[in-house]
Amino acid sequence: MEEHLSPLAITHLLQHTLRSLCNHETSQWVYAVFWRILPRNYPPPKWDGQGAYDRSRGNRRNWILVWEDGFCNFAAAETINNECPTTTTTTTCSASASGYHHHHQGLQPELFFKMSHEIYNYGEGLIGKVAADHSHKWVYKEANEQEINFLSTWHNSPDSQPRTWEAQFQSGIKTIALIGVREGVVQLGAVHKVLLRTY
Repeated sequence: MEEHLSPLAITHLLQHTLRSLCNHETSQWVYAVFWRILPRNYPPPKWDGQGAYDRSRGNRRNWILVWEDGFCNFAAAETINNECPTTTTTTTCSASASGYHHHHQGLQPELFFKMSHEIYNYGEGLIGKVAADHSHKWVYKEANEQEINFLSTWHNSPDSQPRTWEAQFQSGIKTIALIGVREGVVQLGAVHKVLLRTY
């Protein structure tokens, strides 16, 4: 039996789910965003009078991905790295017995919520392809040789990474994961390298 939830209950459930992905005691993720697949134009195209949107019919260009909701644990997003490149306005360096430490202010609210202004085409670019293929992709700040070969098709395309990712990597994010789900894509960010596990 299918339950029908009110829009408010669905919003609350989504926010709770995104929050739990970041606040669980064993979680390595500091932020979680849900990108929902929506029709590009309203009213949406109707096929055979079915209630649900059928993305398998029609043109992929009829669909887009937009920010539905997001959560960030900003306190957990503060990082310290063991390298000290040139100092910028958002970072400071200090010497210690173990060498230099590069202190990031971490992922700031302005940068996190800047993602909410992004819109992606279904089936195009990294997020759009993950949505259309119902797949998953892990992207690291610094990939090793095997990861570069594995991800080379994604990294070589001009629209491989969304605009906000470079600033996220500079703020201390080391791993961004995209996971395709039925109604969109879940994007997760971590300040450590989180390895993709296959079972």
